[in-house]
Amino acid sequence: MKLSFDYKGIKVTYYLTYKKAKAISIKITDEGRVNVIAPLGTSVFTVMDKVKGNAPWIISEIYSKQNVGQGMEMNTQESSKKELRLLEQYMYSGKNYKLEVVPNSEAEEIKVKMVRGKFVVETATDSVSEIRGAIVEWYKQKVKAKIKDRFKEYGSMFEVIPNAIQLTDDQQVLFKANTEEIIANAKLGILPGDVIDYVLVSSLCRINATDATSEVEKLEEILPNYQKSKEWLEANKSQLVL
Repeated sequence: MKLSFDYKGIKVTYYLTYKKAKAISIKITDEGRVNVIAPLGTSVFTVMDKVKGNAPWIISEIYSKQNVGQGMEMNTQESSKKELRLLEQYMYSGKNYKLEVVPNSEAEEIKVKMVRGKFVVETATDSVSEIRGAIVEWYKQKVKAKIKDRFKEYGSMFEVIPNAIQLTDDQQVLFKANTEEIIANAKLGILPGDVIDYVLVSSLCRINATDATSEVEKLEEILPNYQKSKEWLEANKSQLVL
């Protein structure tokens, strides 16, 4: 099914396919084609909301593949440059929250918070890069607190726990750990709680295991349903966008 929508002067065309899947996934081919797969029975309106919410990321990906004509039609002004954009909605702990930017000329710094089901940014500046930076920092704080909290739950089950936690916005790193430290991307805040548990526990199992068999056995012992979280992560990793 071929669908399209307009985003700030850009027409984005995508191709929707229904399959037996766990969640909606969006993938950009090397040719710049936008393919969307949705679970059987999913409302087309639900799919449209999901795709539109990821419009900045989709456009950025098409640009990066240097094949703009395949998925977008742009006016002269838009095609002259690639600019950073904020998302229309941000996902936190597996749920989507509409972004609301509240101008406040008296604000000394950018404030980011959740208010009544919305992702609210109070700011005196209209700089997209500064606002995005504040959003990323908010996610970093939440992710660090979440990791520490989950260590309280699972820490006693392992002999070795990394002491240092480093947060990053590096697009090449989602999560990695060794016996000394954890490096976690701010995008981990997007994940549902059970998926974060899978990421953390599977890493701790790897660090503490003597071999691959004991690693898997420990993971199954602690998280019997970890496969479901693993599948969610595989299906949605391309949509982890801030």
